Amino acid sequence: MDMRIKTRGHSCIELSTIDGSLLLDPGVFSDLTGVFEGKHAVLVTHEHADHADRNAIVQALEANSVLELYAPAALARELREQLPSAAAAQVHTVCAGADFIVGGIKVRATGGTHATIHQSIDLVANVGYLLGDHAVGQPVVYHPGDSYHVPVGVPVDVLLLPVMAPWAKMSEAADFATAVKAEAWVPIHDGLLNERGVALFDRQLGAIAERDGSQFARLENGAEYKVEELVAR
Repeated sequence: MDMRIKTRGHSCIELSTIDGSLLLDPGVFSDLTGVFEGKHAVLVTHEHADHADRNAIVQALEANSVLELYAPAALARELREQLPSAAAAQVHTVCAGADFIVGGIKVRATGGTHATIHQSIDLVANVGYLLGDHAVGQPVVYHPGDSYHVPVGVPVDVLLLPVMAPWAKMSEAADFATAVKAEAWVPIHDGLLNERGVALFDRQLGAIAERDGSQFARLENGAEYKVEELVAR
């Protein structure tokens, strides 16, 4: 079953099949022009603004009575408080261990906690999403949010790899990717990098991926790709 993927910059990803379309982490660093149109659900890993543009999400829920939103408890509660009762019912709390199907795509939640930025900064909930199902011929795509949590028991075909953040360094990104053992690494979470930084990270992580027997595949923002083709490169 074909699965299509598109990046909207930073950590925002669209994932679609013939049965539906999901949006992950529509944050303030991403291009959200028209991004909520035709979506069955929005999945948010955690509450930080570069992953959750509150105003855009609230407007989308108010405009579309069948759009569903999945997010950790604190963000879900905050969004419900900003919405009328009918739209608030479209917001679902999700935590690690949850397992559901939306837009024709099986979703499994994993992880649970944001990576440490600094000991003086409180940790927030962070839910990673495993999307797809080998049992029905779908590849599995993993969006970890802001965490390098390695999922257990679910083979990953495409890893959406956070490459640059205040909580991370390149060696940690590479160690995480090699531990996940995905066939393809797709860089995300790079909205703070300029062109020189993107080129540096791509060159070094690409070389590590090649030595590990994986593919490093940067996606052009706004362009659509078949997930199966990323794995087959």
